Amino acid sequence: MGSAFKERLNSLYAAFRFGNTKFLLEAFDEDIEFVSYSPQDAFPFLGHHRGKAAMENVLKAGYAEFEFVTYEPVFMVCEGEDAAVIIFARMVHRSTRRSIQTMIAHFLRFRGRQIVELREFMDSFGAVEQMLGHKIAIINSVAQMPRADVTVMLQTAWSAFAEKPALDRSSAAS
Repeated sequence: MGSAFKERLNSLYAAFRFGNTKFLLEAFDEDIEFVSYSPQDAFPFLGHHRGKAAMENVLKAGYAEFEFVTYEPVFMVCEGEDAAVIIFARMVHRSTRRSIQTMIAHFLRFRGRQIVELREFMDSFGAVEQMLGHKIAIINSVAQMPRADVTVMLQTAWSAFAEKPALDRSSAAS
């Protein structure tokens, strides 16, 4: 897929930034599986969703909650019909007008030109602190723990994702 695949991904992220839900929905398979590993208390519209109608609801709720100022891929790896993308996001929480900056990692699986699976990880701790407007107190023992090596975590997640066989829903329909 090469550069054409990366161009397609860039166009999808630009569409997200500008709220072009029609373009985004056309990119999703009817049975898209979306999983966002984010705290649902802070981001109630995220979580685990299946199907294009559910994705439309996720997008509408996200745009109602946030104004996206920046949603820029900063790193992209494509392999076959799979992609891993790290995004720099800056958004404004509409009700509080607080600005939030975070990094988001997407792991996408395509079938042809359709996204059949999207898994999302974000620095939700930092995003929640920014939404609240203050640091979250952590007990000393946790605060003194060394930070996990993000590179190793992403490599491990990518390896698990890449080793997973492509989704075959044709047999599930019978």
